[in-house]
Amino acid sequence: MSNLNKILITLAIIALIFGVGIVFAQEEQEEATPTNIEGIQPEDLGVGKPNILPDSPFYFLKEWGRKIQSFFVFNPVAKAQLQEKFANEKLLELEKMIEENKSQEKLENAIQNYQNGMEEVKKIAEKIKEKAEENEDVSNFLDKFVQQQTLHQEILEKLETQVPTEVFEKIKEAREQHLERFEEVMTKLETNKEALQERLEKNLQEVPQAKEKLNQIKNRILEKVGEQQEEQE
Repeated sequence: MSNLNKILITLAIIALIFGVGIVFAQEEQEEATPTNIEGIQPEDLGVGKPNILPDSPFYFLKEWGRKIQSFFVFNPVAKAQLQEKFANEKLLELEKMIEENKSQEKLENAIQNYQNGMEEVKKIAEKIKEKAEENEDVSNFLDKFVQQQTLHQEILEKLETQVPTEVFEKIKEAREQHLERFEEVMTKLETNKEALQERLEKNLQEVPQAKEKLNQIKNRILEKVGEQQEEQE
């Protein structure tokens, strides 16, 4: 490789890192801005209000930044936590795009972007070998996961009432798929039904913004665990 090529590659890497840094700095400026879902703040999801949206020409820098962060995280529990943060960000990006009355195509792309984010959470969680009762880090991850994913359900349900008719089914589908992934992660990492019920009840009480979801989510997850136990017997 010639010296000129080495210099060009080095400059490209510096430009990429610099660009990603600008994107994330812009995101941090929005940290205190509330969502438009009553009672739910971005800080409840551990993120800031998004500034760079999926339809921005600079969004690829944001995605590269996420990939770079994830690449350098090797612990599967920490990686799952990071992917959950990215999914939280993508949900609020979708919310803001709906708030700004983006086109149907852009909203559908943002919905798919969010669904891809949740799929990544599920894939990483499946690589975690230990169960909640065996590893305190897994237990702590699940506690936070219950609280934040319950808020996802609340936000998605509210967004259903704010989108154009032609986008409604896409949001409804995203909400149902999210709940399925929520269930799959929980039942993968907490296999004891009694312990799972206790964890759900404890953490759902920490989410006052989504009281209506408590029994619905708890019953669906416990029902799935019961089905799994019956299959194993």
